[in-house]
Amino acid sequence: MPRNPRTPGREKPVDRPLIVSRLFMVFAGVILLSVAGRVVLLKTHPGPELSRYISDRVGERREPSPRGDLLDRRGRPLSMSEVGYRVVIDPVAAKKDLDRVVVALADTLGVRADEIGVPLARAIAANDKALAEASTDMPDAEPDMTQPDGSFFARLAARVMPGPSSEKTEGGRTGRRPRLKRYLPVGPGIEREVAEIVEGLGLPGVSIEERLERTYPGGDALASILGKVGFGHKGLLGAERALDSRLRGTDGRIGFVHDAKNRPVLVDVAASKPGRRGEDIRLSLDLELQRIAIEELDRGMEDADAAGGRLVMMRPRTGEILAMVDRYREVEGLTAFPWVEPGTPKDKWPTLPPEDERPRYVTIAPDPNRKIHPAMGRNRCVEDIYEPGSTFKSFVWASAWQMGVIGPDEIIDTHPYVTPFGRRFQDVTRRNEQSWEDVLVHSSNVGMVKLSERLTHEQLHGIVKRFGFGEPTRLGLPGEAPGIVTPLERWTDYTHTSVVIGHEVGVTPVQMVRAFGAYARNGEAAGTMPHLRLTVPTPEQLEAEPVVRVLRPEVALRTRRVLIRVAQRMDASMHRRFRDEPKPGYVMFGKSGTADIAVVPPIVRDENGEPVRDEKGKIVRMGKPKGAGGYYANQYNSSFIAGAPADDPRLVVIVVIDDPGPARVRQRQHYGSSVAGPVVRRVMERALRYLGVPPNGVDGEALSRADGRIAQEIEAVGGVLSASRTASQKARIAP
Repeated sequence: MPRNPRTPGREKPVDRPLIVSRLFMVFAGVILLSVAGRVVLLKTHPGPELSRYISDRVGERREPSPRGDLLDRRGRPLSMSEVGYRVVIDPVAAKKDLDRVVVALADTLGVRADEIGVPLARAIAANDKALAEASTDMPDAEPDMTQPDGSFFARLAARVMPGPSSEKTEGGRTGRRPRLKRYLPVGPGIEREVAEIVEGLGLPGVSIEERLERTYPGGDALASILGKVGFGHKGLLGAERALDSRLRGTDGRIGFVHDAKNRPVLVDVAASKPGRRGEDIRLSLDLELQRIAIEELDRGMEDADAAGGRLVMMRPRTGEILAMVDRYREVEGLTAFPWVEPGTPKDKWPTLPPEDERPRYVTIAPDPNRKIHPAMGRNRCVEDIYEPGSTFKSFVWASAWQMGVIGPDEIIDTHPYVTPFGRRFQDVTRRNEQSWEDVLVHSSNVGMVKLSERLTHEQLHGIVKRFGFGEPTRLGLPGEAPGIVTPLERWTDYTHTSVVIGHEVGVTPVQMVRAFGAYARNGEAAGTMPHLRLTVPTPEQLEAEPVVRVLRPEVALRTRRVLIRVAQRMDASMHRRFRDEPKPGYVMFGKSGTADIAVVPPIVRDENGEPVRDEKGKIVRMGKPKGAGGYYANQYNSSFIAGAPADDPRLVVIVVIDDPGPARVRQRQHYGSSVAGPVVRRVMERALRYLGVPPNGVDGEALSRADGRIAQEIEAVGGVLSASRTASQKARIAP
């Protein structure tokens, strides 16, 4: 009878293959777990021996996005980014054939051999020194290809090549792997054609780097406004800095998988992201208007034998700056002012000669940075202050009229006048008596000083501050000066009579055009100051602007009518001097000014260019020599500010002529109406024609039309000047 394997009581047979397989699986599992654990351990704690061989197999490359372009108001490029090329040398590889590399590159790039050879020799010497100092027990040196502008080649090298490290050698000494200089850009930026020639030379260690470069088609004339970019294409100066957040794009990235030798083998689409180009920004500047301004300002400076000149052109409706020019002129015979070094004993201070024997001193502060790069120079239209002289009078005059302390029917005695505190005033052209309108038209110092006696210190100080003086315009250009207004607590009777004629107050040209813009706006906007801007505004931006009213509309418009007479006088003087000039085509309103140049001691700076301070933290300045007063003798800043056409102003232009020559001073032709007024008139004529404004002439009929239009504007705003004046205000004022 056959045996039943399942019969109770009998033993189950042993399945040996199953047992062996299970033991094998357990053994293999233990080994796999050990390997996995070791992998994890090596991954997390690889140790010094393996650390330098480890790199991420998935990498990414940053793709810089182009910076947006700066355009003028008509879309012409002022500043733009273009693809450029430059030569890069690997000093380690170039060392093999150094002479051939230097000579061939210098010849191809058109530069001196030392411009390439000197930095290359220094890099090779630094590498040799690093190798000599490194431990011979360390592995081969890893190169340092870190480069200043963060290009892809350098970033990739920085990821692959570890930095310097220290570790124990077998002898117990601490060794250091040297980092060699493997990246050296040389020569200027080059065109693609030159780059191809360099590549064809086959020089050891020489390669071509492709990069974005910032170019400035607008030229040096706009450099101080546009500024420049630096490392990483970041805005450093001017509009490039002010608008940097909008101009800079968003960088993209390209992900890739690389092999053990760090060579990209596959693009990782999931890890890649496209970049976004920076925003193109249209500035308010106009290249053609800038060219016109430069030409006429240079002509005016030459005619006046001036040391410098400044010009600002504004569109009063919107506050847009259309042109801004700051020019210097080489003048023979200028003498450096003999400043006194701090700590010099008084017995060794120099003494200035008598005023009529003094030389023509340098009055414009030196600007060495401008010689390094035009964009690094000071923009004196926003950074340098000056005393405005009589161009300042219209602001006080109009405000006093609005306050009811003067009126058109009053007659003022304008003989030479001595104030109650003993200060004497007289006019350039003496007149026995004048109306208040004539006081402004003829720029009477005596009349303005008598006007100041009707205002309290608080009132006059408030007028100056209300027109924005003493504060920056916030145009958007770095380094803007706020100007100088004497604080009320230090305001004296002397200050009171100085400020009313445009002295003891420091302003910038941009502050002046903003304030004068109150006279150049029509309708309800008359009497309001525009907000200055360097970009073309949208209608929504203009609508959202807060209103800064400094005068009632009718007061601003009536002041404009008076200022037309000032421009007429300038035109008549210009016609006598320049009989070949074509007749003007636009009725203009404006004001001239001539002011002495203040003697401002320069700041003492250390070797790093930083201001030196005394024990109390106060900035140290140079001292004045003996005999030096508050102003240079017979040296002036002459200016003229105007708007046109008078009935519907499209432009406001200010011109400041710095230090007209001694011959003009001797001939009494250094005044603002003589040297700056003609420049304003010529610029205004050319600019308005360029803008398509039809000329109407300046004859009697044109003046009547302009006056009628302004009268209609006054009526439209319901302007009726207050007639509430006291009897003493209406009466004739005794001398």
